[in-house]
Amino acid sequence: MGKKSQMTTEALDKLAGVFKILGDGGRLALLQELKQGEKTVGDLVELTEQGQATVSKSLKMMRETGLLERKKEGVRVYYRVEDRLVFDLCELVCGKLNRDHQSLGEIDYRI
Repeated sequence: MGKKSQMTTEALDKLAGVFKILGDGGRLALLQELKQGEKTVGDLVELTEQGQATVSKSLKMMRETGLLERKKEGVRVYYRVEDRLVFDLCELVCGKLNRDHQSLGEIDYRI
């Protein structure tokens, strides 16, 4: 049996960057809102109650990793999820958390 190919350091760093994005509750809140459809920075500030600077920085990070796209219409900029597979990953993790905390019955993990 041959040796499995290993990811390069560059590829591992890129992967770690995506997990870093997903490792922040504020950014997950933004993704949760964007799951419903495209939104502006102002919409996301209002919906998540995060500061405008924080939202803008998070959106920039998520766009740079390829999770989001943006489009400009006049003075408004709309953000949307580019790769909806991110929600499959979140659902896997949420499913595990739900199974682990099933006996508590207090929290329903879902994005």
